[in-house]
Amino acid sequence: MTTVHTPRLTALSVTELVELLVPAGQPWCENSLDGPARPPEETRAAREIAPLLDELGFATRLVGRTTTRANLIATKVFGPGPTLLLNDHLDTYPSGPPSRWAKCDNPFRAVVDDGRVYARGTSDTRGNLATLLRAVALVCATPPETGTLVVALTVDEERNGVEGALYLLEQQGLRADASITVEPTAWTDDTGTGVAVATQHTGHALVDIAVTGRSSHIWRPDTGINAAHALLAVLAGLSGLPAGWGHSVVGLDAGEAGMAQFTPLTASARIAIVGLGPEVNRAELLQRVDDIARAHPTPGTDVHVAYAPGPTFVPGTVPLDADEPIVAALRAGYRDAGGGEVRTYAKPAYCDTIRFRHAGIPAVTFGPGDDGWAVYDESIGVATMEFAVDALAAAIGRYLRPSR
Repeated sequence: MTTVHTPRLTALSVTELVELLVPAGQPWCENSLDGPARPPEETRAAREIAPLLDELGFATRLVGRTTTRANLIATKVFGPGPTLLLNDHLDTYPSGPPSRWAKCDNPFRAVVDDGRVYARGTSDTRGNLATLLRAVALVCATPPETGTLVVALTVDEERNGVEGALYLLEQQGLRADASITVEPTAWTDDTGTGVAVATQHTGHALVDIAVTGRSSHIWRPDTGINAAHALLAVLAGLSGLPAGWGHSVVGLDAGEAGMAQFTPLTASARIAIVGLGPEVNRAELLQRVDDIARAHPTPGTDVHVAYAPGPTFVPGTVPLDADEPIVAALRAGYRDAGGGEVRTYAKPAYCDTIRFRHAGIPAVTFGPGDDGWAVYDESIGVATMEFAVDALAAAIGRYLRPSR
């Protein structure tokens, strides 16, 4: 008697799959934008996920600049026709102290409560990854006769994709006729909930501002120029950034250990700037911040503005038209799943879609994660994932069978 093996991606519910994926490779996949506490090792997750795609008949391979940070590439050819890239990432942002999580004793052990799954990475992005994998399993269960599916699960997305999407595009020649990144685009308002399609992405930057003053004894502040006070005046001036640009102070430093009798000689801040349109270039943004810093001078201080080290400026993208084939496929797939007309918008955050768009690939973002990024008690809705699975699977089928 022949035993038929059921692929796990077919047998598991999307919730069970999230519970399986949340701890995959963790905590070594944590990857902070301002410098990870430990070197990320996403290969640990890639090795756990690759067999799931192997069972569906994908040809899988691990590729990366280093052995510890390998991207997972899986390819399945159904026949002649377009190549569709499905993307998600393997790293997560840091979980922080477990004591700050109310729902989970361990942020890497998922908890299901009142229709939501709680854990680090559920919304960004293990829950979206589960949605992608379940949709792929549905497509493979009734395979099209045309087209190629490429699943690219990348490293380094939380640090703007240099070792992930950029490496694959620039060093491995990754190409496709279109791409869907399954990342958070879910929304909730007074009239209900849904999953949108991001047809555009805004850019962002991480900028360092440093002020040097003149130190004095705390009993004689009149004889010095307090660098921290001068920095606060500069930061207040950032309210003059162009409309639509958001900014947040994400790091502050002033004073030195053992020097509390003296006012700070230097003070610095790291600023995240978001909401940048595609017309904003690297030099222009830095000049705008520098102009603001110098427009709020404290006499006797020196101000220095520079990008934070690393890939810390990412330009935005122009929007895709509604009749672009991949957008049309998602709109049709959304209706097929019973969702009516899908909402489109500009996503105010980085994901690998930006890198694919810059490379000339028509790319969009669509995923059930909440576009809100909880610091603690991160979660994702079970019903939203289930709907997104059906909509994504229908869209994939629509795109790979263009004559339908």
